[in-house]
Amino acid sequence: MKKVLWVKFGWSEYYRGEPVDGNFGWLNEARGGEKEGMGHEAFNFMPVNGTYYCYVPPQAKNSPPWNEDNTGWTVICLAKNPKHTGIHIVGWYEDATLIGSWQKPPTAEGRGDAHAESSPYDWSYCIESKSAFFVPPDQRTNPFSNPSVRQGKYSFLSGPNVKQKDAKAQLLALLRNRLKKLRPVAVHQPSEEVVPDPELDPADPLCGFGTPEVRKRVEQAAEKAVIAYYSKKKYRCTDVTKVKCGYDFLFQRGEVALRVEVKGTSSENAGFFLTRNEHDAGLNMDPTWRLAMVTRALSGEPNVQIFDAKQLRNAFDLTPYVYLGRPVVEPKSK
Repeated sequence: MKKVLWVKFGWSEYYRGEPVDGNFGWLNEARGGEKEGMGHEAFNFMPVNGTYYCYVPPQAKNSPPWNEDNTGWTVICLAKNPKHTGIHIVGWYEDATLIGSWQKPPTAEGRGDAHAESSPYDWSYCIESKSAFFVPPDQRTNPFSNPSVRQGKYSFLSGPNVKQKDAKAQLLALLRNRLKKLRPVAVHQPSEEVVPDPELDPADPLCGFGTPEVRKRVEQAAEKAVIAYYSKKKYRCTDVTKVKCGYDFLFQRGEVALRVEVKGTSSENAGFFLTRNEHDAGLNMDPTWRLAMVTRALSGEPNVQIFDAKQLRNAFDLTPYVYLGRPVVEPKSK
């Protein structure tokens, strides 16, 4: 990476037309209008005719990123999760071209929906590339802090006519190291088909966690790891996975009984869904309830972490994700 710049814009889980959050003037104005929470960057990482486009907020003198040598840039995209401190890499563009001005969206020739023309939002872009990498939300777990990133919208780190100061060199080294670690989990050439948004499929809100077949393999591997974990501690195991009681296993050792709900993921990062039964069973502060979180479940070395109800609330943001709607049944009059 000889030509590198970072850009910063609002936060979104998947972009590609979704609402954007962040403490930016253009987003605050959008929230007051009909297109609530929408920013131009909402359409970053969305392919149109095989090309990816990137909106970058204006900086000093109302200007977009520009260099006389405007091709072949690596553009590292940063955003702040509004719920937490620190900056995350949400994706990057490789071999990108800097336009030098904000352009209207291209038409979506060959796409049946002609998305760019029919979009209810008039978005724009100032960078384009044939190659994009997207970091899924569950992989954005290692934020960093840097004064220049907090204050700016973009900055050139290396390339033609870029003065290499110590602060820039340090930040460039940090970002290069982060990209090296993220590359194996980032999605190259993202699209709605390759990176489905779980909320787009209300019939299967878990679809973002892999196919049903993969989820079953992860579930079985996670359960096996948890049984082995407690077996080493001399607990007897009773399988209650077929009973909708809010936990999967009863582990007993002498007078001690633990009701353990198992959650697993094949990635390095913890993340899970709770059913209503599981939520009610565990988070009513039952002192015997535990959640066993297994990461790297399909690897040869799964990692098991155990949480009681209080620890779980401190370690995870628990957000209602799917609501079930049923008709209200009026009581029969006597």
